[in-house]
Amino acid sequence: MPSILIVDDDKPLRDLLATVLQEQGYDVETAEEGNAALTWMESAAFDLVISDIIMPGKEGIETIREIRSLYPSVLIIAMSTGGSLGNAQILEYARMIGAHEAIRKPVEIPVLIDTISRMLQ
Repeated sequence: MPSILIVDDDKPLRDLLATVLQEQGYDVETAEEGNAALTWMESAAFDLVISDIIMPGKEGIETIREIRSLYPSVLIIAMSTGGSLGNAQILEYARMIGAHEAIRKPVEIPVLIDTISRMLQ
């Protein structure tokens, strides 16, 4: 079964996504920010990373860059509410630096599930 790492500082959302994706049959781990995500990736192989962009500690853009550099085969979905740049701009930037997909928050669970399913086929 494919494995997914969820990186988001919003614990309720992180836990919700983990539960939903586990119910879909995925192996799921979570991290609260980019440094924790990279630590997970040193010890486990993931097929897909779902990363928030705006987080304390190592934020999502830097995390996506590092994942893309160190683990080029890992698929990445970026998520964001936008922050100061605005949602569309920050998500487009995430695509430019290596995210395969970009999803606006609040996340629509059926859209996320369909996106993950399509990416992992």
